[in-house]
Amino acid sequence: MPRTDENGRQLKALLDYLLDGDVEAKDIYDALGTSSSTYYRRIKEIDYPDAEELRRVADRFGLSYPDLQIRFGLMTRQEVLNYVDALESVGGAQTALRDATRTRTRAPKLSELRPRSDAPPL
Repeated sequence: MPRTDENGRQLKALLDYLLDGDVEAKDIYDALGTSSSTYYRRIKEIDYPDAEELRRVADRFGLSYPDLQIRFGLMTRQEVLNYVDALESVGGAQTALRDATRTRTRAPKLSELRPRSDAPPL
């Protein structure tokens, strides 16, 4: 049984939730840099997803890597805060805090788009 988040969701289900839609398995195994057969074998393993897989998924889908690690129990919130505090002591807290708290901004839905008033007609 693979790792799940605090609500019992596997990675694909969490991505569907966070990205407000159906994420295709192909998008995930492309993000992981694996073949489809490796992906389908891997999702059954107890250590899926590991930290590197979460990093790759976070990078591909514009999500927060520390947040994914916390959700899947690879780090605690306190460990992330300790990391930021440690960086603060050496002067890198601003960058670390910005990276640790970065959130993905959702692209607008088609129904939310409006034509630009300054654009010429087609």
